[in-house]
Amino acid sequence: MSFSGANFGVVLKALAGVIPPDRPALVHGKRVVSWGELDAITDRIAAGLTARGLKPGDIAGQMLRNTPDYLLAYFGCIKAGVVPVNVNYHYRQRELSDIFTRFGLKALFTESDFAGTARDAMPDGAVTVDVGSDDWAALCASDLPGAFAVHDDAQALFLTATGGTTGMPKAVMWPMDEAWGAFSIGVWQRPPGTPPLITASLAEQVAEAVRIGPEHPASTAPLLLLSPLMHGAGQFTAVIHLLKGGTLALLPASKFEADLALDEVQRIGARGIFIVGDAFALPLADRLEARAKENGGDGADALASLRSITSSGAVFSAALKQRLIAQLPALMIIDALGSSESSGTGIVITTAAGSSGDGKFQPLPGRETKLFDEHLNEIPPGSDGVGIVARTGPLPLGYLGEDEKNRQTFPTIGGKRWLMTGDRARWSADGTLEFIGRDNMCINTGGEKVFPEEVEAVLQDHPGVKDVRVVSLPDARFGRKVVAVVQSEGEIDEAALDACARAGLAGYKIPRLYVFTESSLRLNNGKPDYKTAQALAEAEG
Repeated sequence: MSFSGANFGVVLKALAGVIPPDRPALVHGKRVVSWGELDAITDRIAAGLTARGLKPGDIAGQMLRNTPDYLLAYFGCIKAGVVPVNVNYHYRQRELSDIFTRFGLKALFTESDFAGTARDAMPDGAVTVDVGSDDWAALCASDLPGAFAVHDDAQALFLTATGGTTGMPKAVMWPMDEAWGAFSIGVWQRPPGTPPLITASLAEQVAEAVRIGPEHPASTAPLLLLSPLMHGAGQFTAVIHLLKGGTLALLPASKFEADLALDEVQRIGARGIFIVGDAFALPLADRLEARAKENGGDGADALASLRSITSSGAVFSAALKQRLIAQLPALMIIDALGSSESSGTGIVITTAAGSSGDGKFQPLPGRETKLFDEHLNEIPPGSDGVGIVARTGPLPLGYLGEDEKNRQTFPTIGGKRWLMTGDRARWSADGTLEFIGRDNMCINTGGEKVFPEEVEAVLQDHPGVKDVRVVSLPDARFGRKVVAVVQSEGEIDEAALDACARAGLAGYKIPRLYVFTESSLRLNNGKPDYKTAQALAEAEG
């Protein structure tokens, strides 16, 4: 029988048993949590949660910023068999009350800044722990009973709350053995031309993690995680890295700061960083170029240790990739197409030599990937049509308490269970996927479908565009008309911008109205702010 993974708490303890106990596991500025401490503290948190009445299968939220406490609470829950779920700390009481009730939370880890709001929203009798309080310190120092054992069910769940793009957030139910395969936790890359190692047992996973220690040329540690842990992309990346025995660094700030991120790369000698698309790439590129001018050099000093930048969860513009590579020609940029429901679906790798698949996404190996139309008919490779990207392979159970949505998102086709990712793409002649946009963002204008991300990518190539969102307004003839809301870099020639659009897009995709703003078109978490863009468009149009 092939090895399909193990309970994450079991894996963490097995790794901690052989990794030098003083090796850093978590780094947050001057605060360092060693591997020995990570294992010991999460054991005690697990014991403390059990002592407070939580049982395997109970659900606990992490309403926390990017600090070691997030991961301590997360793995403490897993070791107790308690199901962790990410909670967006920007939510207010009404939003929190809704998701706490729908998710059935029995406990919540939070911070002093929003502990009051969180407590008011929690169900009666639930446990709320402020990680800045004495209560948290006591939980981390809980007594270990003589019979303490890590919960070892490989099919135990963790939940990943979606971003709520199409309504209130939903909780994706991931069994750990399915996530093991979907996240490629047991896959270890080898030199180009050599197949990767896929570990066949927990012992082999642990042995490989020990072999590829921090000094090994193939090590990806330290990894500086810049994206929020409260979103799936950040959470998945952190879990994967730690279950490979790595060192995970977190930015010692309450929000993303490009200069601080570059300083941290230098300070800790980060080999990789993880970001969420243009929202992070743009300020990083700006500051790298500014530092190069200020220092009279090429700006590469800040990236001397850096081998890779990985992004997922948002569009990563080709122009920004080139700006970053210009500062360090040896840099590899990995752009992953994925979601809370799929983990990964496709990938583009960009270096100074060019991009894999000519910049189009290559389906990930180990899972079947297809395109389907609205009637669940396959669009085969070689066909000229846009369809929904779908995949088989290791998948979550579905959404917690969302039967109808589960039928739509995880249909059975031809006897196989598929995930309809919601990403729209078309096949290229070489078998790669040309990403078009998210299905839920599609604009119907005169019967033609326009995907905002496609139009945004073309407009982003204009040098005067800092950021752009594409929305729509009512139109008497076509039903909806395409509108581009542009955050510009100083003055911008609208005619030149329109010419840029017409050079790269079919006529029906061309914006019929351009709205210019100095305001940010991003949410606090760095994701596109279509709500603000829509309001600006409506005020202008």
